[in-house]
Amino acid sequence: MAVDVGAVMDRLYRDFMAPLVKGGVMKPGRPIGGKTALLMTHDRPFTDPDLVSHVNLGRTRAARKLCPVDRLENPTNEEWALSAVLHDLVQSTHPGFDSVLRRSAPGRLLSIVEKTLPFVAPVQSVGEALSRHTWFRRMFAVTRTDTKLSWWTGSQTFLGEDPPGRLTAWPEIRRVHEDKIPRPLMELPAAGGVVDGYRFGAAVAQFLQRTPLTDLATAGRTSPMFAWTPETLSLVSTRAGRTLALRSMAREKPLAMDAGLGRATRWLFMRKAWRALGIALDLMGERILGEATARLSHAADEPEPLVLGGTAESDAAFARGAGALAAQRYIATSGDCFTENERRNLLTLLGPLAETPAAKQIEQLLET
Repeated sequence: MAVDVGAVMDRLYRDFMAPLVKGGVMKPGRPIGGKTALLMTHDRPFTDPDLVSHVNLGRTRAARKLCPVDRLENPTNEEWALSAVLHDLVQSTHPGFDSVLRRSAPGRLLSIVEKTLPFVAPVQSVGEALSRHTWFRRMFAVTRTDTKLSWWTGSQTFLGEDPPGRLTAWPEIRRVHEDKIPRPLMELPAAGGVVDGYRFGAAVAQFLQRTPLTDLATAGRTSPMFAWTPETLSLVSTRAGRTLALRSMAREKPLAMDAGLGRATRWLFMRKAWRALGIALDLMGERILGEATARLSHAADEPEPLVLGGTAESDAAFARGAGALAAQRYIATSGDCFTENERRNLLTLLGPLAETPAAKQIEQLLET
């Protein structure tokens, strides 16, 4: 039977894409599949123009936190496909698959996701990267709320659904106690689903390659761990892309971001990927230099030098040491935009980081 692609798009937009941008309750439906995902096109008229206006307003507000943008277009073919893929990724963790006759379904759904993503074109411009990020920047905030209900004669857990009213009736007499347990996206495979957690993480990492600004903006995540890819390196190799990346990173927890960048960049050192390493160090140097410049401009008296923010052997220390060395190199070679006094003060702020064991290790690696 032929699939009504228009009806699937309406459902996907209303129940999944709109809440992903605006917040609110998401209602994933039947798996969409790769063929239908790739048939979705940007030129189809919407049945709810008011919802579209609210969603576009939310996306524009998100974009304006990173750069001046007047308006954003409706979803492109690639953004439709990625939304359908993310929908199916979430559905692969559905607790309903935990039955004898359905336990192979999550693996098949992940296979479809893995085979579909290569057909989605990578971003071709910084503008495309920003547009995709406005759709998927909150993907790791996707959460299923489980409810554990206990009463005087027993207990039961409801995965992603509300308990029936008959179990919550007469709470004082029956001693009903209700616990709400949020399950973030990356915890879903281990929380009532049957999909392989490692494979699920690999599929999410593959998805992030198609939205590199989102990948960089969430580099402090614990799963899937951030790793430099051709897509993220290509984005930050441009002036505009690096600016967007730095602004989006500044909105996350600094220590976690340092740890993610340090871990990924340490791997580039181990692989001796020198060209990629140069791009990564430029980003990290500009990030640390921005921190030093801000501290210098806001200090009433003599500013405090920058500190590691973690143990000397940590990935965060590695990132900050590498960034300090790169920032010192920038000041020495391209620091004409600073006055002599500013250069001297900046080098004073950066000095302790550039002398840490992590920084010394980096210097040794660069010499080998």
